[in-house]
Amino acid sequence: LEPKVKGVQWRLGAVGTAEWTGVALSALLDRAVVKSSAREVVLQGADCGMLEDPKGPPGELTFARSIPVSKARADVLLAYKMNGGELPPQHGFPVRAIVPGWYAMASIKWLQRVIVTDQPFGGYYQTIDYAYWKRRGDIGELVPVAEMQIKAEIAKPAQGETVPSSSNVRVHGAAWTSDGEITKVELSTDGGATWCETSLLGASKPNAWRLWEFNWKTPSAPGKRTLIARATDSLGQTQPVHRDPDRGTYMINHLLPIEVTVKL
Repeated sequence: LEPKVKGVQWRLGAVGTAEWTGVALSALLDRAVVKSSAREVVLQGADCGMLEDPKGPPGELTFARSIPVSKARADVLLAYKMNGGELPPQHGFPVRAIVPGWYAMASIKWLQRVIVTDQPFGGYYQTIDYAYWKRRGDIGELVPVAEMQIKAEIAKPAQGETVPSSSNVRVHGAAWTSDGEITKVELSTDGGATWCETSLLGASKPNAWRLWEFNWKTPSAPGKRTLIARATDSLGQTQPVHRDPDRGTYMINHLLPIEVTVKL
């Protein structure tokens, strides 16, 4: 982001897709006989530490986030396997939450407690961090980051890479969305002046990215070229051209150009 913001410098972002095996959170809630007054389910991890943020509480704080009971019952998984193997320590062994369609901070690793409450959860990582401004007229309200926004990412060529002129170059990447499915990914090789539809690869699967590719005939003249990918989903959503400043450092899904050099 420009200007540079605080936090981990992800540059163009980070994303992954995996196959998870586990138990539906709804089964656990059914066994616990959750009351009809339940409003949210708080997921608490084992990771904890001291905060340097002056807005944070003093002392040690444990990472926790909440989700609505309706979402918890719909499709949330308590996962103990990843890609058919034992859940690796760095991915939350022995058990973690997977909240499909939501940004990963909701998918608590090293899960140690599940709390059902009839009150809205106001934890630090729910209201101060991992939150953004939502406007209601002239009023701004901090709301937790939740559903993923539609986005397409170029994997190759990478930012700053050099490609040969008058050649066929495979441009490829991934696209994803929240509740719908990716129906189209377009690519511009001239900074957004014109767009071409790419080829979607494989079958569409719920809650997983969709890979795509495009065979780019590079120009004969050397110079800088700007590539941009743009996704559309089954709900008619597409990516915004510009960043929404109310989102702060989160939900970055506006069109992100990469620049490559065409060389003789």
